[in-house]
Amino acid sequence: MQINIVKVHGILWSGEADSVTVPAVEGELTVLPHHVPLVTALNHGRLVVKKDSKEIFTHDVDGGVLEVTEKSVTMLL
Repeated sequence: MQINIVKVHGILWSGEADSVTVPAVEGELTVLPHHVPLVTALNHGRLVVKKDSKEIFTHDVDGGVLEVTEKSVTMLL
């Protein structure tokens, strides 16, 4: 699935991955392919992007918004 992590000044990371785990306001959330569409606020914590069971990108998050669509996951930090 396509993952896009965006900050005000531009794209922080973008690419294909198997999962992304984020600190949502109501607890840790892992998004896998074919996840139902959703929008949620992000809390303070660490996001982890994985491909082939390996961490390929991590970033500390101080809040933001996560949007899951049929084809992509976008985080606005």
